[in-house]
Amino acid sequence: MSTRAWYDYYIIDPGSGTMTLAMRFYKWGDGTPENALAEYRLFNERLQQLGGQLPVEWLDRLLRDQLGDLHATLPPQFATAAFLFLLQRASDEEQRQFWHRYKPPEERPDFHLRFALDEALTAEPFDIPPQTDPLLERVRRFLATAHSLRPWRDYALRLDLLDWLQYLTQPTRSADMGAIAGDWEPAWDITYRFRFFFWIDAQRPLRIGQMAIELCRRDGTDLLSVTDATADEWECEQRDALREIVRTSDINITSLAPLQHDYATTPDSFWPFREQPNPEETTRRARLEALRPIRNILVRQIEKRFGPKVADETRSILEQIDDFDLLLELTEPVIDAPDSAAWLRALRQVCGP
Repeated sequence: MSTRAWYDYYIIDPGSGTMTLAMRFYKWGDGTPENALAEYRLFNERLQQLGGQLPVEWLDRLLRDQLGDLHATLPPQFATAAFLFLLQRASDEEQRQFWHRYKPPEERPDFHLRFALDEALTAEPFDIPPQTDPLLERVRRFLATAHSLRPWRDYALRLDLLDWLQYLTQPTRSADMGAIAGDWEPAWDITYRFRFFFWIDAQRPLRIGQMAIELCRRDGTDLLSVTDATADEWECEQRDALREIVRTSDINITSLAPLQHDYATTPDSFWPFREQPNPEETTRRARLEALRPIRNILVRQIEKRFGPKVADETRSILEQIDDFDLLLELTEPVIDAPDSAAWLRALRQVCGP
């Protein structure tokens, strides 16, 4: 039977004296305390390699660009916690692809997404350069997927933000084993709860200066504090083995209760988070979507007659038209215009300024 767990990421800001629950997710399969400690070591190693400065600004910039005004409603330091989640997902995907390494590329689960993303990056290079670190390169490709293939604006009315982040990290909408974002409360079938705590630098908020972990049973009681009187033999053996891993790996252990006493908890305004529908904009999007086939036909004809450059300019104008009659008016000049200049004049005349 697979072991399931619930993860909470807390961001602590010593400068303001606050602690924020900034990310939470479910792990389906391999959600054991030993694996949680391995994930702690993964984060710690990356932080040491990079001087505590993960490239959180990648995600922070993407969220600001894609969410617009909604960005202000995110919890403080959400980008830091979400970047750590993406790093966790990158590790999950790295392990998953290991089992498919002998398959031909076209039979691997991510083949179609990888092909589409490579094609998009060839057409329009991404502003984050390729990375030599395999996990950071996977995170870069997650963000490139958001930029080029799965932008928030196309999913904001169907997915909440956590579902969207999860979707960026997997080939299809179907979630596999591993870390799965999207739920706001712990699932009923979890065996463990793991809380990660990250202290940010007061002077450089995107830098993590310290981290710690708390390992809990599903009811929130501390796994490392079980006593012989309150636990069975197996739980005591597990406790002793975990304590040994903590000692030999120099892992910082803490618990939520004293931290709640030391730091003010910021109000929870995040779960759930989704775009609020604008009826007028939703109706307009529906009209634009319905007219997509006729727009594509017009653009293909223009490309055949006047080349790809004029076709691209035509597409950018046509994508703003949500009136079928206007598109119908353009079918004659598509055929009759003697050259590209005459076509563009006719296009602008029909469409207006």
